[in-house]
Amino acid sequence: MARDPYVSAVVHLTATTESDDQPPVDDPDAVAAQGAAVLAGAQTAPISQWRHANPRQIPVPASGSPAARVRGYFTSAGFEVHAPLGRMFSIGAARSRFESFFETSLVVDEHRLGGVVTTESGAQDLPVQGLPEQIQQLVVKVSFPQPPELPGG
Repeated sequence: MARDPYVSAVVHLTATTESDDQPPVDDPDAVAAQGAAVLAGAQTAPISQWRHANPRQIPVPASGSPAARVRGYFTSAGFEVHAPLGRMFSIGAARSRFESFFETSLVVDEHRLGGVVTTESGAQDLPVQGLPEQIQQLVVKVSFPQPPELPGG
């Protein structure tokens, strides 16, 4: 059985999403309410149906801030969406989900802790041309982070 390792990528948002109207993190009820509203606007079918769909079949949330709509879109697509940091947030899933969603093969260096993930061509950026136009307008790039430099090599 082939391994299907978990990988993460960073979604970089455009400058227009910088003034995201996110509630403060110290107000978990407001954060949860915003997330529920975004997902409710996106769902026309159970989320489980979208986890294997191609990018253009997944509806873009109709409500929420631009950044929240992008996060809701990737959540509906079956990715784990992690806390934002400025105009970035990370997404994670099994390698197979990234490959089917972005229609590209990945190479994962599993011999190192935090090993490098690239596309088959060696690129760190994933192709975003297949994403819905509304999402493409808000996303600068989706890329795999470089592993940290560890002391002693």
